[in-house]
Amino acid sequence: MKNKKNILTYPKNINFEFLGLEFMRLHEHGQAIISRSKCSHSIEKHGFPFIINKFLSEDFNNFQLTDFMFLRAPDFHGPYSCKHLSSEDYLELESRKIEIKLLDELNKPRKDTPQISDQVLTRFKYFIDVILKRKSICFFLNRSINDEKNNMKFEHEWSHALNEYHEYIIFSLDADECFSIILAYD
Repeated sequence: MKNKKNILTYPKNINFEFLGLEFMRLHEHGQAIISRSKCSHSIEKHGFPFIINKFLSEDFNNFQLTDFMFLRAPDFHGPYSCKHLSSEDYLELESRKIEIKLLDELNKPRKDTPQISDQVLTRFKYFIDVILKRKSICFFLNRSINDEKNNMKFEHEWSHALNEYHEYIIFSLDADECFSIILAYD
């Protein structure tokens, strides 16, 4: 019976090792940022709200983002304050649908914004294909900086630098890796 107690406890030392970051300029008003990290424990053995919260708490997920700048900064997560962001803000999405959602977002017409070039789109698709090739569980940030229901439209002094911010978290179950994909438009 002693082992039953251990089933429900989460390891306190679980962490993510930052493996790399890819910046991709989509056009003069947009960028994509893809980060990769590895979890110190088996991702499948833990609840995803717990895993997402641990992932968000890592220092490498603290950053400010403006139209073309990406700066590491404590207590910031893009246009949001870290203290106002949690696993509750992320919704699960089937891995076969996430590529469609990403491509729809990239190809969406925007006022005074050029369309993404075929060359950049091909490069972006390559990254997505590599990431989704493995068994994955996917989430997307279900918040918008343009949402009128958002009481804190500008959560910090750099929030106003973006018109749109989209974030996706993809957990590769076979490799215990996590990919974060951010699309940001000024």
